[in-house]
Amino acid sequence: MMINNQKIKIYFIGIGGIGMSGIAELMHEIGYTVLGSDKVESENVKRLKKIGINVKVGHDKKNLRKVNAVVFSSAISLKNPEIQEAKKKHIPIVSRADMLSELMKNKKCIAIAGSHGKTTTTSLVGNILESGKLDPTIVNGGIINSLSKNNKFGKGKWMVVEADESDGSFLKLPHEISIITNLDIEHLDYYKTPKKLYSSFEKFIMNLPFYGTSIINEDDKNLKKIIQKNDTRRIITFSIKNEKSNVFVDNIYFDKQYSHFTLNFSFSDKKLSKSYSYKLNAIGLHNIYNATASIIAGHLVGVKNSFIKNALKNYIGVKRRFTYLGKVNLADIYDDYAHHPTEIAATLLGAKQINKNIIVVFQPHRYSRTKVLFNDFIKTLSKVNKLYLLDTYSAGEKVLKNYDTKNIFMKLKKKNKKVKYSSNENLNSIIYKETKKNNIIIFMGAGSISKIAHNFININA
Repeated sequence: MMINNQKIKIYFIGIGGIGMSGIAELMHEIGYTVLGSDKVESENVKRLKKIGINVKVGHDKKNLRKVNAVVFSSAISLKNPEIQEAKKKHIPIVSRADMLSELMKNKKCIAIAGSHGKTTTTSLVGNILESGKLDPTIVNGGIINSLSKNNKFGKGKWMVVEADESDGSFLKLPHEISIITNLDIEHLDYYKTPKKLYSSFEKFIMNLPFYGTSIINEDDKNLKKIIQKNDTRRIITFSIKNEKSNVFVDNIYFDKQYSHFTLNFSFSDKKLSKSYSYKLNAIGLHNIYNATASIIAGHLVGVKNSFIKNALKNYIGVKRRFTYLGKVNLADIYDDYAHHPTEIAATLLGAKQINKNIIVVFQPHRYSRTKVLFNDFIKTLSKVNKLYLLDTYSAGEKVLKNYDTKNIFMKLKKKNKKVKYSSNENLNSIIYKETKKNNIIIFMGAGSISKIAHNFININA
């Protein structure tokens, strides 16, 4: 991969997106001349500029001068002026997934898919391979704290990639090991029906070569059905509930900083027909699931168990996955990406291991998601000790009547009297009052909530 490609100019439209920025930075490191544009100068854009990538703020057809190829993501409209100009000039146009697929063809790949936990699992697998001196290439969907970015170019033969199912593009990615963390009803704006969503994961497994392996969470009811259908690909199952699973997890307990657990291996590999205990520097049952899949992958590629243990013990996580921002008065402030009922429940369960006095500031993300999962949101959010709801972050969607924050609030207040509906304007003063007690305050969601959380800390810490 490391060849002199400086004469080849690759232009990324929407380069500041988390997926696009990772691939752009990787191609820059490989030797291509990378440039691009985005609507705003985000933190990702600033990072790319610092390493010498020319990024224009705003989309303009004049930006496409002497460009050899254009890369775009599913977030970019085909009416975008730069897309239109590329078509007019007959410049090759490549989707983000197709470009990632091209990069993966030069490596032995591990692809991590699933509704939740992909980013954390990708970073864990990357850390394990790093610890094992395999020098992997990594492309992740979130900022890895140990790298301060979401990608890494390695000289080793392995590549670890977060596989995005939201637009079906994960089916384009070549790999010989896959991990599927779980499968919830998500992204019906693209798939339309749960059946089509499940079918895509079945195809993902079938895309493995005959010598490949899929590592799958058997405790997930939807994945269990898919496992039962499969009879042509090698699957390694893991479970906390089923002792007959290929890898059974037990002896689970938590302290304030670590999750402790034991894995019992019983699949056809003489090296792994025994038990190993692990200590993970992250709290929560969901992180034990993520770590279990990562450990299995590490063993499959030949990382010594001592290196795996060391990687888990020293793991420092991914940005916006229950990230500690600091203390304001007596309260600890956290930033978390959870925006689906399953993710919210997992974060809350983990937080309770530290302090049961939990306050959540939640920003719903997308009206379409709220509509499909409305009852699940109500069920999960009604269990929060004290909840502040912000206006829905639309992510470009039109408002769906009966599925905005006001509707969530009206339904929730019948079950939980400690739910409040707050505008962003007076939020700072309201939340500040909650810092005068020993509370955990979690700013939660996938939209602009992280910026709100950091502003709160900057003003009050």
